[in-house]
Amino acid sequence: MKRILKKTLMILVVLFFVLVGCSAPTPEPQLMQETAVAETVSVTETAAVEITTIPTETTEPFACTIAFDSDRDGNKEIYRMDPDGSNQVNLTNDPADDFDPVWSPDGSQIAFVSNRENETPGQFIYVMNADGSELHQLTYENGSEFPDWSHDGSALTYTSNGDIYVIDVDGSGQSVNLTNSPEKEHRSSWSPDGSLILFTMGEDQNQNIYVIDPDGSNKTQVTDNGRNHEAKWTIDGRIFTGWGWVEQEQFCNNCVVNPDGSDIREAGGKGMLKRYFPFWTVDSEHVECASLAFNDSP
Repeated sequence: MKRILKKTLMILVVLFFVLVGCSAPTPEPQLMQETAVAETVSVTETAAVEITTIPTETTEPFACTIAFDSDRDGNKEIYRMDPDGSNQVNLTNDPADDFDPVWSPDGSQIAFVSNRENETPGQFIYVMNADGSELHQLTYENGSEFPDWSHDGSALTYTSNGDIYVIDVDGSGQSVNLTNSPEKEHRSSWSPDGSLILFTMGEDQNQNIYVIDPDGSNKTQVTDNGRNHEAKWTIDGRIFTGWGWVEQEQFCNNCVVNPDGSDIREAGGKGMLKRYFPFWTVDSEHVECASLAFNDSP
């Protein structure tokens, strides 16, 4: 009987240790738990990066608005209107003649020419906000005309008494005479990148095109036969004008040329620049010419 009981106890002890061994955790599940924790941390870090990402702000473009001058009220005034001709507003409403309006690059201001009465009578350039407010005199050289904005909106070039001037729009500095020559300079215009200023020089029937740095240095003659009265910048920084080169065998109605006078190309279109107003298309691929009428002629 004792032998049977002893054998039974031994069997129970063996079974106990076998059961304890089966219930103990194995290394594999522990590794799986550690891996799961590592994966959770990785996911949390990625989510934090995505949450802190700040999107780039997008600036909305200004609406297209046209500024023009009209003498419909008996004297020239500056008006503003929508492209379809609606919402016409008289911005100046002054007894003087206000004319030749030019928008600032950001559309917030308009520069124009006026002979309004002031402490010093004459013709000067004024600047106002797009709604006509905060109108103030900018130039003090009599005969100021043909204002043109720099492309960052910080400065204006203009013509006065046959010279090209530049002035800061905020009025912080004095105007600077860029050309200061006995010749007559006309109609200055900033290049698209702001590195050059274009103008014509000479008498009415004998003008050539020149470019100059904004500080008045490096004046360069572009054309040479004295037949240029109009010139404009293309979007890619070339010059669009009429024929102005002695070596050209055929009259070039609408030419495109580099600022140094090289690579003269026929741009297409018909008619003289005085009869057809040329403009470079937005995609800078070709030229369009809008017909103008002078003295009721077609």
